[in-house]
Amino acid sequence: MELMPLKIPAGFAVTYNNFYDVLPEMPEDPDDDIIKNWSFFTEDLLQIVMMDLKKGSYSIPDEHLLIDLGWYPDSDPKGEYYLQLVKVKRDRSWEEIKDLSSADRYLIKRTIEEWMKSLHNNSI
Repeated sequence: MELMPLKIPAGFAVTYNNFYDVLPEMPEDPDDDIIKNWSFFTEDLLQIVMMDLKKGSYSIPDEHLLIDLGWYPDSDPKGEYYLQLVKVKRDRSWEEIKDLSSADRYLIKRTIEEWMKSLHNNSI
């Protein structure tokens, strides 16, 4: 199993990564409601933080932008990826800016890369 390869521009930090280039293995019993390789299809798959550059050093500010990816419902064969771009506030609450739902892992990969490129170019 290989992690999904991502083009990550300078100024971003991957703080959690369990996003693999793998298809869900569906259960043999249609009444079973858990993907066989469920550990690759949970609500917590990937988090990428946009950092600030000050005086030549990167840091994560109290308020920052975050790309978050999960599989919803967790481990469900009928689920799909849920991708969010959010602003994390000082009180740790999230304000959603954009989102996308899809079972297509390559669409999710492209969207993550597009969002980071746009953020890097200040066009979001």
